[in-house]
Amino acid sequence: MATASNNRFHMSGKPTNELVLHLCQKQFETTNIVIANKDSSAKMPRSNPFQLHSCIKQVVPAHSNITNMKYTRQGKLLFSTSDPVCAAQLLALQNVLDIPVSTDVIWENITSQFLISDIPTKTTLEELAEELSRNNDIVITHMRRFVKQNSSSEVSPVLVTILGTYVRDSVKIWFINQKIQPFN
Repeated sequence: MATASNNRFHMSGKPTNELVLHLCQKQFETTNIVIANKDSSAKMPRSNPFQLHSCIKQVVPAHSNITNMKYTRQGKLLFSTSDPVCAAQLLALQNVLDIPVSTDVIWENITSQFLISDIPTKTTLEELAEELSRNNDIVITHMRRFVKQNSSSEVSPVLVTILGTYVRDSVKIWFINQKIQPFN
């Protein structure tokens, strides 16, 4: 995951595997990993579950921490685990049963969101992410600034997505303990 940013949206520059490994230090329940056929027009074949199980056992050393596996309606495989190391190993897969695959994490169960109001629009989201991460021991995955079109407002709210399912009442930013609003 390369750093993607503009005036309205910012994504962490850390690879997805690294972000998932940071979960070891955060509060969360289950990580869901989606494995899809790299050829987006093709589905993952519904093969013998014993073959799939033995294939995963060979390439994922922490396979005993996988709590669930199922085929989705979209023809993808969905794995659940509560172990960040196992999740990172699943994300690193490039082939499953000799089929080239792409992997992704479902962020909803492992992240929280909060809204910070009145952030100066001249402050870049990269600067804001650095400030928040440094002062609050949080790992930011995404940020989004809400700015109305053709608005000349000097401040705007920013939606921050962090690893972990716990959100505090306030964050420290620029020597100020700023109240935040949990965003569900």
